[in-house]
Amino acid sequence: MSEDNFWTVPADREVRGHGEYTITLVRPPFPVGTGPSTHVTVKELAPHDPVRAREFAEAFGTVDAVLEELPLTDALPGGSPWTRADLDVITVGCWGNVIGISDPALVDNGNDCPVLEQTEALRERYPDARIIGSVDSDMGADHHEHTVYLPEGPTLHSEGWGGDRWDLTGDPHAVLKALGITAESLVGTDAELSEDPSDTNWDAFGALALGPWSPWGFPTPKMSAFRVRHTEGAVALMEEIWRLADWDA
Repeated sequence: MSEDNFWTVPADREVRGHGEYTITLVRPPFPVGTGPSTHVTVKELAPHDPVRAREFAEAFGTVDAVLEELPLTDALPGGSPWTRADLDVITVGCWGNVIGISDPALVDNGNDCPVLEQTEALRERYPDARIIGSVDSDMGADHHEHTVYLPEGPTLHSEGWGGDRWDLTGDPHAVLKALGITAESLVGTDAELSEDPSDTNWDAFGALALGPWSPWGFPTPKMSAFRVRHTEGAVALMEEIWRLADWDA
């Protein structure tokens, strides 16, 4: 371990894998009419606040310390890190009542469930917020983890490896009812529920709670990027998940 991180592998170690890994919070007032046919536009987002973004990053559960503030970047939900050093970079956006974070430490293989852990922690800090966690990763096989937290309402956690194994906790129909959306209105859309949880697009389902304020994948909103020292536990998980320590560079 060096003085500024907990890694046991060098910064130039090649990374194998890619994914999208985000947690998004929406605080009141919530969007109205967030059914699947709602036209989404990022123009409704407030300007990004870099000061709040740094404060959020410093308090996030996977982060031990913010080491460097990098230039503003587009609101991308993840990517394909080239080296271990790229895994030290997280992005945070604070757009009025919307907060989003993308952190490679959220990727998992089904054993630790960091998305669940971090969304539960955020629920303690922001009890009035809708909190949506979404991770889709490919490390040679596709793994997915998704969470939906509604204030004073139902929760949902979905995690699995496609058709091989899938765990679903919570009632998606209760989530839809709390959002004022009928399951029938989802028929034929990306968010349509399936009897087999592994066949449901949980990323699209979770986006229903964000409505017109989903920031990810649009070129307009900017967000802060930080080089961080992740916690020891987060680093240990990333070394395993991103397959950094099991081969010779």
